[in-house]
Amino acid sequence: MTPALPFSSELVEHATGPLVHIRVGADGHPVGACAARLLRADRDRVWRVITDIDNMPSRVPMMQKIHRDPRHVTVHLRFGLSLFSANFAFKVEPVIDEGRSVELRYVSGEPHDLTIRQDLVAASDPAHTLLYTTIGFDVYSVGFLAKFFLKHHPEIRYGVYPGAALALLDSVRRTVER
Repeated sequence: MTPALPFSSELVEHATGPLVHIRVGADGHPVGACAARLLRADRDRVWRVITDIDNMPSRVPMMQKIHRDPRHVTVHLRFGLSLFSANFAFKVEPVIDEGRSVELRYVSGEPHDLTIRQDLVAASDPAHTLLYTTIGFDVYSVGFLAKFFLKHHPEIRYGVYPGAALALLDSVRRTVER
């Protein structure tokens, strides 16, 4: 079942840049975000890029490497901060709805409960495609450094999810519009 997308196709198609929707949990705090924008590339080109999971580290900031086994993908992340860096890894199961969406569903690792989803929607011009990128995870599960920053700067959680969704969306945009 396809989840409801937060923006109409018309709104995305006529926006002057990406649109972002923050999802909140029962406590009113952010738990994820969806970013959407018009890409100047046809649907087949965008589909080839979003299904090319093995090459995501060459496109996506923080992704260091990917390992595949028959059912799962393990993604290694590196978060650099001045002189320090933190490494994380998570395992996901790719779920592909041919020509429509690619979802990476959490299996194990950090951050907990991670889901990344990319949905394609037809634009009025077949040379263009609308892409919706959704991400959610437990921001408190990524170690002491994140917990420290979130404790002292709780406003950061309002930027983590939109930033992640926008970075993933923009990595696809840069690749397909080259």
